Amino acid sequence: MQNKKMILYRTSDIYFSSFLSALDLDLVTTEKVKVNRDRKKVIFVFKVPEEDLGRLKTLFFGGSGTVKGLKYANALKTLKQMCFV
Repeated sequence: MQNKKMILYRTSDIYFSSFLSALDLDLVTTEKVKVNRDRKKVIFVFKVPEEDLGRLKTLFFGGSGTVKGLKYANALKTLKQMCFV
């Protein structure tokens, strides 16, 4: 990935974020956004190769993307914890 242009990709989808994390893409930061008076949502910001983003979305949302199960479960658990810090 040395020659690929990297972009910052923002998503609030914790399951897609877990998929990206399980693929060892860098989680740069999280952002908390106020939805209404009582509720905030977390935005996960990843560093992703620009040319791969469409393919990664297609793999995940199309149901053909694969990652190691334990790695995905650990990523999901970690990201959930980050929502409440």
